[in-house]
Amino acid sequence: MTAIIEPAIAQATGSLVGPAIDGGKGIFNCLKRKYGYVRNMSKNFADLEKEEKYLISEEVDVMTKLDRNRLKMQQTNRCKTWLDEVGKLKGEINDLKTEYSSIRKSFCGLCPLPGLMKLGKKILKKTADVVSLTDQIGRITIMFEKAPAAVIKKHTKVFPSLYKHVEMLQEYLRNVELKRICIWGPPGVGKTTIMANLHDAVGESHEFDIIFWVNVNTNRNVKEIQEVLLKRLGLDLKAEEHSNDQRADMISEELKNKKYVLFLDEVSSEINLEEVGIHEHHSDGKVVFACRYRYICGQADEHINVQRLSDEDAWKLFQETVDLDLKNYRDIEPVARKIVNECGGMPHMIKLIGKSLKKVEVAAIWRNTLYQLRSPSMERKRELEEVYKFFKLVCDELAPNKRSCLLSWAIFPAGYEPHRDYIIECWRAEECFKHWSKLGEARDEGHAILNEFVDQSLLENGRKVAHYKMFEHFQRVALRIANQDEKSYRIPVKEGEKIREEEWEPANRISLVRLKEELELPERPKCGKILTLLLQESSLVEFPISFFVFMCSLRLLDLRDTVIRLLPSSISSLKNLTVLFLNNCRELTQLPAEVGDLSSLEVLDIRHTGIHALPIEIGQLTDLKCLRVSFVEPVGNHNQVEARPRDIISSNIIKKIVSLEELIIDLNPNNGRWNQTLRDIAVEVASLENLTCLGFNFPDVDCFQNFINTSKSLNGNNKLLEVNNLRSFSIVIGYHQPCTKFDISGCSAEKHLRFSAGDGFPDAILKMLKEACAFELIGHRTAANLSDFGADKLGGLEACIIEECNEMMSIIDGNHTRDAAFQRLKELHINNLSKLVHIWKGSIQAGSFPVLTTLTLKGCHSLKTLFSQEIVLQLKQLQSLEVEDCKEIEKIIEDGSVVEAKVFPKLKKLELCSLPRLSNICQNMSLEWPSLETTIIKTCEELKNFPSTFESAAKLGVIRCTQDWWNQLVWPNDNVKNRFQSLQKLI
Repeated sequence: MTAIIEPAIAQATGSLVGPAIDGGKGIFNCLKRKYGYVRNMSKNFADLEKEEKYLISEEVDVMTKLDRNRLKMQQTNRCKTWLDEVGKLKGEINDLKTEYSSIRKSFCGLCPLPGLMKLGKKILKKTADVVSLTDQIGRITIMFEKAPAAVIKKHTKVFPSLYKHVEMLQEYLRNVELKRICIWGPPGVGKTTIMANLHDAVGESHEFDIIFWVNVNTNRNVKEIQEVLLKRLGLDLKAEEHSNDQRADMISEELKNKKYVLFLDEVSSEINLEEVGIHEHHSDGKVVFACRYRYICGQADEHINVQRLSDEDAWKLFQETVDLDLKNYRDIEPVARKIVNECGGMPHMIKLIGKSLKKVEVAAIWRNTLYQLRSPSMERKRELEEVYKFFKLVCDELAPNKRSCLLSWAIFPAGYEPHRDYIIECWRAEECFKHWSKLGEARDEGHAILNEFVDQSLLENGRKVAHYKMFEHFQRVALRIANQDEKSYRIPVKEGEKIREEEWEPANRISLVRLKEELELPERPKCGKILTLLLQESSLVEFPISFFVFMCSLRLLDLRDTVIRLLPSSISSLKNLTVLFLNNCRELTQLPAEVGDLSSLEVLDIRHTGIHALPIEIGQLTDLKCLRVSFVEPVGNHNQVEARPRDIISSNIIKKIVSLEELIIDLNPNNGRWNQTLRDIAVEVASLENLTCLGFNFPDVDCFQNFINTSKSLNGNNKLLEVNNLRSFSIVIGYHQPCTKFDISGCSAEKHLRFSAGDGFPDAILKMLKEACAFELIGHRTAANLSDFGADKLGGLEACIIEECNEMMSIIDGNHTRDAAFQRLKELHINNLSKLVHIWKGSIQAGSFPVLTTLTLKGCHSLKTLFSQEIVLQLKQLQSLEVEDCKEIEKIIEDGSVVEAKVFPKLKKLELCSLPRLSNICQNMSLEWPSLETTIIKTCEELKNFPSTFESAAKLGVIRCTQDWWNQLVWPNDNVKNRFQSLQKLI
């Protein structure tokens, strides 16, 4: 190249000498610079190539970094511009290389100098551009983290009776300790609707970095769930290129520092979240499951059982679906309401049936729909196929005895909510527990089966504690399956219609529950196959004399809440009768002697009848395992014969029933005429060796102490169990009746002790108190506080009433209590303690009252401040607080600076009545009251700052009060006044 350039330079110099001399030094310098373009062209071109290599290396590094992070990172616009500029510059350099190469090939002698100088200048300029562009990459941001895809709202309408679950779930998601939350219930109950509304609410709150929604069906595996999560994270990798474990690692790495919620809907089997990439160590990660069975999400921190819609919401949804104003259709509306009842508050079913009747104005079609829903013999409706399949599938997978238990529910009327003990006794009568000889063992298994059915969404908890209910259409399905099963039997279930005589003979079970039509029974029905006959709550008045003659197979007879006056002598034919319910038959005044012929009878319930004495033939029932009796006071008129006290249960009757495991004898202890009777019966009860359940009124401590000392069931061969032999008990010592009605059905075990009008702390009381779940201390004459009974004796209590103990000055004395107190106490009722000045005296141990939900305080006139600051901080689960008729109370919470803004975080109801000196709830006006829904204020004239105290109660919906009290309130501002005005309900 030099050989070409040198002659060109000489030629150029000669041709420019004249003009250069004329132009002076400026031209000379220009010529020198241009000469440099040409003179150093080879070196400059080599520099350009070297700098280009550096630039290309930077480009490769940037592209590699972008490629490696393309799943979660996105290049910046400036980086894109830089890469575009690099590409453009590389093209220009390639053009320059071509031009430079052509010069080398075309020159064999001289070359035009202007072209060379132009080329040399281009090389230097491109080299500078390359260096500049290479330097820029160190000063720009190459990429940034991809933003997650926007949350797509579900926009699903939710009714008030379901929205309460949404609100509760939002609170759970804010709780840092809760990571796994399960929503469960049968198909169509509204789980997805709740999840969708929660999903939208969480999205609107912006409290989480990212939200996932996965519909998990039976065929969806871990890989498919991972793909949904990866796509939401913007990690669009090809599934075949990575294993499940690799994808799980990627997901886990992405989420470890993120605040996220994963919604898993329609979960039908257990999911190993760690295999998906969801780990416990994700400190801000939450997972919400929706499934049919509770056990699927057994490891969840919280479970929400979704109940059906309220009656109001169900009717509203149905009207919206049928698109008719049903109140204008007199022939259709009553049928429509029955159809809605059949749907059982299940939104999915309401919609399905509603759509099939949309805009239908023909009453006959509505009546036919109702008949189809109720009739077990009809072909199942296509709209309800999912419900039918769900029930049938689960039913077929059950063990034979559990399947029998489930199908036996078909005999109850739709919507029936029986008590747990009643259900289990029916199952035992149906021989579902033939492998258990002991009634207590059968109860334990029955209890476990009921819980299993609830967990499988086959049953739900009833409105009352320990009551259960089956979804109405499930009952229809159960009846259809039972009647179609060749091993089962014909089951007539009559609701509002009479049973025909020809239906008796083939029947194996007959249900006439709540039949209000005049009930006429056949004289002598030939029904030798019948096992169960339910007549409870019907209009039954009397039996034909020979009614039971051919019912030799009958095992269960329920006559509860009927108005029968006599049992026919033909009852003696019921040789296989196992269970007989006569409770609440108030017109029944005596049992016939033929009851002694019921040799197989195991359960007899005759509480709350007109019977005032047991026939001696009861003593012949040597297989009787459960006897429940109560007696009315003889009045001595023409209908009832005055009975001597001991005649109510003749001597030696109880001790003859050697198989008794459960005994309840309810006598009015306020009547001293029963004293000796109770003492005599207590001696016989002590002779029973198999007793595991006892309900009895002991007239005094001496009688009870003697029973404890002599009872064979408590002091028999099983030395390990002792008092624990009693699986349940309701023991009353003394006569004093409490003012507070006490319901212990919410306790974990039915172990109830009442100690009335006593003094001191007898050993027998302390021994039984240690086993009790519920304790009533009524009219104790010496106790200064409950601590006197011993902290170790109180630890298992779940409910407690303290009433008219005139020496009691505190409930707990912290000076005598080392450990946290009342670890399991849920309810505490304090009534008429005239000297009470403290709930808790002295320092309180942390962790006391951890689960207390209900506290009532009445008639304590020495108390001035209800809670110390220390005790307030312990009551984190308190939901209901009622304070009434305490004349000296001035404050609910004592003054001080310790009280936090979030005291009583769970309090929903506050009732303050007849507190004439109460002027302040708390000195701290900034309390949040985050859960308060209802307040009742009555005769609290000095409580004028109520609006300021409760200004922050966001959920407050009702203020029940008198107008006089309302008129004298002091309002902090008009906004609070206007808001509270809409909440006022006068009383």
